[in-house]
Amino acid sequence: MAARRSRFFDGSTDPIAVCASYMTSDSRPSSPADSAEPADEPAEEHYVVFESTITHYAHSGYVYSILLGNVVRNSREEEILFSAASDGDIKMWRISGTGLEEVGVLDRNTVSDSYGGGVDDDVCIHSLALNDELLFAGLQSGGIEVWDLETMQRIRTLASNSSANVFSLVVHGHCLYSGASDGTIRAWSSDLQPLGWIAGGSDSVLALVAAADDDLLISGTDDGAIAFWDVSAIVASLGDPASGSARVSVISPHIHPKDSSEQQQLMSGPVPQRRRQRGRRMLQALDQWVRLKSVSGVPELQSECRRAARFLKDLMRQLGAADARLISSTPSSNPLVYGRFDASVAAANTQPLAERPTVFVYGHYDVMPAGDETQWRTRPFEMVGRDGYLYGRGVSDDKGPVLATLFAISELAKAGQLPMTVVFCIEGEEEHGSVGLHETMEEYRALFGVPRLILLSLSYWLGESTPCLTYGMRGSIRANLRIESTRKADVHAGVWGGAVNEPLTCLSHVLSRLADPSGRVLIPGFHDGVRAVSAKEEEAMHNLVHWITDKEARAPLVTRTVLSPMADAAAGFDAQKTQSQTAVVDRRAQADLYSQLMQRWRFPTLTVHHMDVSTVAARNNATLVPAAAQASLSVRVVPDQSIDDIAAKLRQHIESVFADIKTQRDQSGDDSRAMLDDLKLHLDVRPNAHWWLADPDTPVYQAAAAAIRAEWQGAAKEADMVHVPLLIREGGSIPAVPWLESFFAPHAVAVNLPMGQSSDNAHLDNERISLENLMRGRQIIQRLVKDIDRVL
Repeated sequence: MAARRSRFFDGSTDPIAVCASYMTSDSRPSSPADSAEPADEPAEEHYVVFESTITHYAHSGYVYSILLGNVVRNSREEEILFSAASDGDIKMWRISGTGLEEVGVLDRNTVSDSYGGGVDDDVCIHSLALNDELLFAGLQSGGIEVWDLETMQRIRTLASNSSANVFSLVVHGHCLYSGASDGTIRAWSSDLQPLGWIAGGSDSVLALVAAADDDLLISGTDDGAIAFWDVSAIVASLGDPASGSARVSVISPHIHPKDSSEQQQLMSGPVPQRRRQRGRRMLQALDQWVRLKSVSGVPELQSECRRAARFLKDLMRQLGAADARLISSTPSSNPLVYGRFDASVAAANTQPLAERPTVFVYGHYDVMPAGDETQWRTRPFEMVGRDGYLYGRGVSDDKGPVLATLFAISELAKAGQLPMTVVFCIEGEEEHGSVGLHETMEEYRALFGVPRLILLSLSYWLGESTPCLTYGMRGSIRANLRIESTRKADVHAGVWGGAVNEPLTCLSHVLSRLADPSGRVLIPGFHDGVRAVSAKEEEAMHNLVHWITDKEARAPLVTRTVLSPMADAAAGFDAQKTQSQTAVVDRRAQADLYSQLMQRWRFPTLTVHHMDVSTVAARNNATLVPAAAQASLSVRVVPDQSIDDIAAKLRQHIESVFADIKTQRDQSGDDSRAMLDDLKLHLDVRPNAHWWLADPDTPVYQAAAAAIRAEWQGAAKEADMVHVPLLIREGGSIPAVPWLESFFAPHAVAVNLPMGQSSDNAHLDNERISLENLMRGRQIIQRLVKDIDRVL
């Protein structure tokens, strides 16, 4: 390549040898032809590419696209050249003074995910585009692959209605534009949702470029034409919440790292002032994080989950993490965010990380869907402060507590008060069954050291004003059963009723034999493994109930339990209660609350969640006999039940009941054996989570309780502080907690520090968290971790 005229292309008959490789400035050689040119023509600088720097056989096919961009690799940003070719490879190169050094290949031959596509049909790659840490690859088949460069995995394939070659790609104004061989230009939002297409004619769109400061898209086609497209309408619709398009979230975090002088000022200023400044930073970060709709299990929002993960990773780096990265072992699931803060004492970091004692922080950045947004007082994905509470999806479960913990650890590290290495593992699939958690943890086991403490905040206070400490949760088993007829379709009840089997009726009989009307489970041997209630446990529960009904009278748990006026009237009480009558009501309320808490925390249950039929027609038409019916249910298990044993007994019982129903039908008379069809049972039973129970008398739990008391000292009467925190259990399940304890056995102990109140509405509309709880929660984490090496 040269920066001067070429006689070859200017029509000269004299051949000119042109070398192509690494470009180097050189003086212009003289020649007879040169001397014939005017002497006053300025000398031109030209470039020569040397043979030694050519990378031969970089691909085994035509190189259709190259792209230069900055990518984070091994926790640092570097410039990488991407190349894509007809051989189907996407290669990455580092540019050096001697040429190109291959640093990686995106292996498309081993890729498989739930979005379709495949290397067999998409060998040829015609175009590349880069946005943040996502790489887009335009395929011969008309699809566009989306690669996460942090985890080196394909996370999605964008499909179009055409199989035309994708010859060009460009990112502009939070949109991805693709040009294809059928003349169309398609637009995709930052959520990777199709926005529509532009009919550019019948000629192939070979090139696309966007004006930097204008909503102008420029295309080049194979007929030699260059067209200018005004895409301002697309950009405007993305920013308008009232439009039919989804709102675009900011791709890059808007949190700027503080310079060293400001950090020094923050650390040296008065303590209350430092806390206020850090509190504002934390709230700013939470506000931006809530805006990212990181709903797991929804393919359309997978890119939003990735942005939420990268947001947290970048924030960890800005807060001083020694390492922060995304890790994943399953391409179709959201990545885990890993972060590490090394101990302040250098001696504590001398051991290899894989052998180093650590504190392991667990949480999740994915959230539940907003549901019916008309039930929200505010927009669910915008954080709003009102009456001392922060409202927004994820502020309580679990983005708020995760950030409180992150800022607490960061502040300890900056102050030189972090006694042990702290590692963060924040997953993105907790609300979706923790898909990929086990595989990723096992692959990256060495990054987490040897955890002695597993720290999380994934539960809630029992009431509204008394801090709690959670030490137990039930386990869970999920099951789906489907009973279907051998006939393939619904039939009319008036025509075929009595001559065919009825799956819904059979399903009802099966479900009715799982539990009696009082709710007691009827599965043989179901209660055999339940641990007996000790006298100490019973006394502690009575004391807890007395405290809650006395101090938390307005808590939702109590208001739902205290006898209603109608119940009082039925019991013969006057409207104007006497003191003795009120005492009787209080005793009955406490007895009810005691029974409810024991049933929720201490005993196993079986719940049928819903029943359904096979078709929409059968669901809406009262004259049809459905061809199939299904139900979903769950079982909550407690110490010392085995979830594998209970799952096997549940399966055996359902199969036995179904067989018994069929036997009774066949033995009831000849008419029954004349049925035109038969019934089949399909059963799926899956253990989901082991029960978890910690010992609140261990040193680490005593230290956690002391940290809670110290932080809330002064917020309650001195006489009441002896009861703070309340030791509680949860009826729900968090599969990761018992699994992590087992995975990091034998030394790891899990501590669940709840920050939210009972009225936080996690998973519901108007989710919220008390601002005071969030700020004090951060301080409690600091108090606990600051001296944690003394109790582990």
